[in-house]
Amino acid sequence: MKKILFICLFALVSSVSVFAVPRDVNEKVLKIFHEAFPDVKQPSWYTFDNYYEVYFTNADNSSCRIDYNTDGTIMSTRRYYGASELSPFIKAKVNEKYPGKKIFGITEISSEGEFTYHIILQDDKTVYNIKSDATGNINLESKLHRAEQ
Repeated sequence: MKKILFICLFALVSSVSVFAVPRDVNEKVLKIFHEAFPDVKQPSWYTFDNYYEVYFTNADNSSCRIDYNTDGTIMSTRRYYGASELSPFIKAKVNEKYPGKKIFGITEISSEGEFTYHIILQDDKTVYNIKSDATGNINLESKLHRAEQ
């Protein structure tokens, strides 16, 4: 169930991003973004009351969301990727605590006061949503039983 929800959410975000254009985005923010990420093609911008959000896909097929305040300062980032890009240290800690579980996807969240990994694990019967900090402290956030196949 969680896998289906994750795939649907990703498909929705991907389809919405095709239609997003940089309307009403502060020129200062656009300049700062393009200086930091000159190789990004077709970023999708979203405007909110107090901040801007940009969504883009990297050359390695990972995707990223960055929130900027109106002055162009990064407030937070969220990066979505697969097991092959996870830090070897964190991957070893996950495998130590959850042996035999397959890493399905990772959301890496960072801001001034936080750096966490939200990791989806799965086996034949269960999907696990775990959270790890940068030092490998892992906590189970949810555990869902998969439907019989």
